[in-house]
Amino acid sequence: MPFINKFCRSITLFIGFLYVIDASAVLPIQKIDLPSGAKLFYVEAKTIPMVNIGIDFPGGRAYDPSNKVGVADLTAGLMNKGSRINGKEKDEAFIADSISDLGSMISFNASIETSSVRIKTLSKPEILNAVVAQASDMLAYPVMNSKILEREKSLEISGLLESMTKPEYIVGKQFKKMIYRENPLGNKETVESIKKIQIEDLKKFHQMYYRANYMNVLIVGDVSRDKAIDIATQLTQKLPTGQKVVVDLPPLLASPLADSSQRESKISHPSAQAHIQMGMTSPPRKDPDYFPLMVGNYALGGGGFVSRLMQEIREKRGLAYSVSSYFYPAKNSGYFIASMQTRKDQSNESVKLLGDTIEKFIDEGPTEDEVIAAKNNLINGFPLRLDSNSKLLENLSAIAWFDLPLDTLDEWTNQVKKVTKTDVQQAFKKNLEMKRMITVVVGGQ
Repeated sequence: MPFINKFCRSITLFIGFLYVIDASAVLPIQKIDLPSGAKLFYVEAKTIPMVNIGIDFPGGRAYDPSNKVGVADLTAGLMNKGSRINGKEKDEAFIADSISDLGSMISFNASIETSSVRIKTLSKPEILNAVVAQASDMLAYPVMNSKILEREKSLEISGLLESMTKPEYIVGKQFKKMIYRENPLGNKETVESIKKIQIEDLKKFHQMYYRANYMNVLIVGDVSRDKAIDIATQLTQKLPTGQKVVVDLPPLLASPLADSSQRESKISHPSAQAHIQMGMTSPPRKDPDYFPLMVGNYALGGGGFVSRLMQEIREKRGLAYSVSSYFYPAKNSGYFIASMQTRKDQSNESVKLLGDTIEKFIDEGPTEDEVIAAKNNLINGFPLRLDSNSKLLENLSAIAWFDLPLDTLDEWTNQVKKVTKTDVQQAFKKNLEMKRMITVVVGGQ
């Protein structure tokens, strides 16, 4: 049976020039306020007869009731399992077949902070119009079926129980628990929380958060400005209205200064390898230190075999096959994380070396050669991140969600070029501190 493919939305760490695939001209971003309160971010790209559409809005797991974490995910999961289409109730088979027959895709997803919709279709008018019309009804008029909810809950619980046996899941869950502490950004589903969720919880969540005035509508592709406005208007005009709800999340406080015993967590596990994660909170995407931290991290652990961590831990000592680090950018506060796996009997040595290497980088910064190499690799590798409408859409999504200036794309390479060794050293010293760094080891000594 045909089915709707799911896209996994992720807000990319890197944002840069939007290139026409066969030309060097920058594609300008247009921002348009819609009567519904939604904001349209539009890039015209006529190189292929396709249109990619996205909708993002605050309504992820951070907005779940604390005792029913999983509502956002299950709401998104049921959005394509039944809907009132053209005034008639249609089931999931009809929805899947009708979209597949048009050669298009529609998916719904929930992440930590957002829920989102992704649509991919040909720009041929009769196809585009049919897809947008059906997506509009699916977004506004979902049919939440209790039997389907119980089925999806069973699948979620089965998947969760399986994940809970895996060291990579355990280490990630514990790391985020220690990073987010009591902040709702750390909401994580459990078997118990999923079991409590009822169909009315999903209906309420949809009514509260699936609202036009919270939405960023993103369109990249072979459509005119007027047509893009028509599409965005159609997608948002039928959505729920009512009393405004608070969508601002409480601030995430910086990782606290603490003794090492309070910052370390060791969890036993029978795995052959120890899984290690080390990190702390970091600045939001809009922070002025974003570019120095990005360049510095490439030198530290984001640049693969040329990174400092890889050289010290793998190449010189053979303690791990792979080790890396990155800054997770978020709207209000992100986090820095370094990860590796090693033999169980080497876990203590590896944790010490990982921490020592990060600490030395914070204290001394990168070498001049490391900075030059990092900047060249980031700039030269950029076209590969932007070689499809789907990738362009996710960059546009990040600009809209993080409330970045519309000229961010034009300035990206200039911002990277401006970064100096001193900038990196100052940014790392300002934003990272070993006495705040948490460490999680699963399956170690």
